[in-house]
This record gives sequence, structure tokens and C-alpha cells, in this order.
Amino acid sequence: FADERDSIQKKTFTKWVNKHLKKIGRRVDNLFEDLRDGHNLVSLLEVLSGDNLPRERGLMRFHMLQNVQTSLDYLRYRKIKLVNIRAEDIVDSNPKLTLGLIWTIILHFQISDIMVGQDESLTAREALLRWSQRSTAKYPGVRVKNFTSSWKDGLAFNAIIHRTRPDLVDWRSLKTCDIRDRLESAFSIVEREYGVTRLLDPEDVDTSEPDEKSLITYISSLYDVFPNPPALHPLYDPEAQKKYGDYRDFSSSFRIWIRESTLLMQDQNYPSTLVEVKSLALESKRFRTDEVPRRLREKQRLDQLYNDIEVIQMMASLWCQFRLERIPSSLKILNLRSVC
Repeated sequence: FADERDSIQKKTFTKWVNKHLKKIGRRVDNLFEDLRDGHNLVSLLEVLSGDNLPRERGLMRFHMLQNVQTSLDYLRYRKIKLVNIRAEDIVDSNPKLTLGLIWTIILHFQISDIMVGQDESLTAREALLRWSQRSTAKYPGVRVKNFTSSWKDGLAFNAIIHRTRPDLVDWRSLKTCDIRDRLESAFSIVEREYGVTRLLDPEDVDTSEPDEKSLITYISSLYDVFPNPPALHPLYDPEAQKKYGDYRDFSSSFRIWIRESTLLMQDQNYPSTLVEVKSLALESKRFRTDEVPRRLREKQRLDQLYNDIEVIQMMASLWCQFRLERIPSSLKILNLRSVC
């Protein structure tokens, strides 16, 4: 698993580095080898910062060490903490420390400024997670709790796109799609429509152990183009919401009537006088001729509402707090004849 994560991380970081180096006509093919002389590293920092850094033009080990050291010194000047990373480690192609250096650069130049609202107590990572949760809120089947397993099925990536551009994603069809097809669709759409560099491939995410740093790097790129989720959720359906409200109100009233009527019918204390018996008979007749037909019409209305809600749920056309499973199942099988 560790080797797989390192391989994914190397591929993602290489794409991220090339995304910036291509602005000046440079690229790296092998991250560990092509950073050794320090030239690409110096160039990367110049592109990211806008500053000009000195460099040695020679190709000897001394020149390579000097260029890498210039890069490390610049990062320390920017108050970026480097843990146990020396120029020799990069020149000697140390995989772990080379990946650690690029991750440090990504954290500072791409992720550190992420903010959600005015809560300055959040770290950039926490702010990015909160943004992800806000962007995917109320989407069926999407629960963003981390930067690993929460993204494996591809739904969260598609939800972020759909939240802002519902015309680009057919949300209803996603459930029947293969996981890698969902991921491929999401990555292709944001690359085509928003120019977001494709840092990940479907097989990088659909794996037993997705690499957290690679996912954070890519998700932070999505944050750059989708910073503020629209207030109006695209899955919100006013007509469906009204059906939920009506069903709640009618079923509550109907259930109270059934309970009260049942208690009344179970009362075996009959009146002792003829006048009271006649009055009870009239009330019983009124109940059968007036009350029961009216309640039967209400029950038919409830049945229709229930069927409508069931269709909405089956189509997965919206996600709201009053889901069908919260509606007491006993209401579905109410039998008016039990009280008549």
C-alpha cells in the first residue's frame, strides 16, 4: 500500500510541477531525476513566487548542490518549515524527501491561503474539508469525512461540479455508472470546462488506499474554480417539498383522529336513559354518514401523497431532511375500517 501511494503521489506531484513549469517552457519527466540539478526547482519557485533567484549554470555536483541549496534557502526565507531536507537528499534522488519537499511547496503556494468564511482558527486543511462538505451537502450518498475514502466512488467530485453547473452532470444517471466512469467524467469535465489540470486518473482514486496528499492537491485545484457553493441547491424541488409538508400535516391529523375514534368505539359504557341512547344513535349515524366519508377522502389524499413521495425517492431527484424513512411506516397501512 505504501509503495502504491508513493507511486500515485509521484505521478500527481509531477503533473502539478509541470502545470507550473509549462508557463516557461520547462517540464519534468521523472520527478526524482529531473530535480537533481536544481534548475527545475529554482524555476518552479520563480514561477510560483514571481521572484528571480540566482543559479549556477554548471553541471557538476557542486553546481547542482548550490542550486538546490538556493531553493531551500529561499523557502526558509519565506518562513516555510523544512524538516530534515538537505540539498544532498534532492541531488541524490531520495524519493521520500523529494516528495516531502514538493508537498511542502504545494502546501505553501496552493493550499495555505484557503479560507472558508471568517473563521481564522481553521487550518487550511480543515477549511478545505469544510468547503468540500458545504459543496456536497444534501447530495444522496455523499458523505465527505476525509480526503481518502470519501472520494473513492466519484460522487463527491461530481457533486461539486453539479452544485454550480447542473447542466454539466446528469446526477440521476450517476448511480448506475461504473465508479471509474464517474471519476473519468468528473476529471474530464473540469479539465475541459475550467482548465483544471488533470492531476489524478480514475485508478488513482478507485483504490484500496487513496493517497491523501494527492487528493488534497487536486481538490484544492477545484476550490480555486468553485470557491463558493451557490446558496440555492440544484436538487431543491419546491413542489416536492410541499408534498412532504402536506403528508406530514395530513398524516399527523389523520393519526390523531384514528386514535381518538378508536378509544371512543371501545367505550362500553352505554347510557341508561332513552333520550341519551337516541342521542348516541344519532351521533353514530352522523359518524358513519358524514365523518367517515370525509376521512376516507383524506386517506385517499394521503395515499396519493405517499405514492408521489415514493416516486421522488426512487428517482433520487432530491435530498431533503424529511426523507421517506423518517415517515412512520405504520401510516402507510392505516385501515379506516378498523375504527368503523
